[in-house]
Amino acid sequence: MERPADPLEPEFSLAHRLLRPHNLSGVLARGWLLCVLLSLLEWLTPLAFSNRAVSSALHCGIWVLSPFVARRLPELRWLPRLLWSVLLGLLPVWLLLCLWPWGFGLIPLSYQYHFFFGTNDSGATWKTTYIYARQNGAVVARQQCEYWSLHSSETRHSRTVKIVPLTPVWQWVTSAEDEHPQGWALVDKAAVYFGPDSTKQYRADALKAGQQRCWQEQQRLDSIPQSAPRLTLPPATQRGAGTLGFELAGKVWRNFGHCFDGQACTDQCPVRASAALEYVDPTTRIYSFRIMTELHAGPTNRQQLSIWLGRVSGPGTYELESPQEASENFDLVLQDKVTDSLYSQANALDRRGPRAATQDIRPARVTITRLDPEARILSGTFEGQLRADAPRAKPLQVSKGRFDVHYFLVRN
Repeated sequence: MERPADPLEPEFSLAHRLLRPHNLSGVLARGWLLCVLLSLLEWLTPLAFSNRAVSSALHCGIWVLSPFVARRLPELRWLPRLLWSVLLGLLPVWLLLCLWPWGFGLIPLSYQYHFFFGTNDSGATWKTTYIYARQNGAVVARQQCEYWSLHSSETRHSRTVKIVPLTPVWQWVTSAEDEHPQGWALVDKAAVYFGPDSTKQYRADALKAGQQRCWQEQQRLDSIPQSAPRLTLPPATQRGAGTLGFELAGKVWRNFGHCFDGQACTDQCPVRASAALEYVDPTTRIYSFRIMTELHAGPTNRQQLSIWLGRVSGPGTYELESPQEASENFDLVLQDKVTDSLYSQANALDRRGPRAATQDIRPARVTITRLDPEARILSGTFEGQLRADAPRAKPLQVSKGRFDVHYFLVRN
């Protein structure tokens, strides 16, 4: 005799299936739906995985297990088709674009590879490199990553973020407007000192010790007479190589010094070139920038160079022809630390003295070839003249100037 149906027995709706799994496949279906929810939270909110390998395993699990889950929950049979059709449908297009002379398909392919196979050690993953400040468990830090671009095989991007750990797996990552917020404890140390890897901390300490040894060696060499080094111009790159150089009076001037390259002391120190970019008008994105570097080759050749350009709106050529323009918008200054003398572009443009009419006065010209706010890279070329602060001093021609630096953004 059949038992009559209980009118109070719940129907096998989607909500009932989600709340009461009956077997292993039901548990798998619910885990997969949780993975979908977590991925959506990662895409649509500042929530991020602390370990990118966990994120990649989650994404792979969603795509691979979606057909099996759809069999268990027919209401979701459309989702695997959507996921796989979008992925496989666009893959031939990206592969075809890779054959194009500019390789447009490399970018989406690299992002897809990182999405499914990214780890904390992969180049396309954001890595914390420097800690500016901290408050309890949260930190303000600089992060960097590298991935394919149209300009070169790899492009380095950097960002300043505030990281708030929620759990050992999850963290809340938002953009930071200030490297040192008010009320936060100053840190200003490499992120390696805050990680659990003692080997990396040991290497960082060894690097600092090597730099100190090279500075002491440089002081010893400064007291020994030696001939000036034969320098060559750095390559004209656009990847933030930290280089600056030009020809002055027939000789090459470039950032040069004595430093530790990680293994031994060397006389090639391109990392000495640094730059700062500041908003003049944030509404119209007008910038000013200053690049500074030095040449340090013994006791008789110690000079410091700075380039300042007052109003920059982006890549292009900026030309200055009068002393007023030079004083308001441009400054090219070479300071000789040995003789305590100063050479500047403004002095070269100032037509003073009886010989001014016969001097070859040339305008200053700066060409910005790359100004990348994401990667914080500033590259370009420049030319002009330098003259000491004396009416009868002869201008020195600056030619073939080039710079390629990472810059720090200064906010008012």
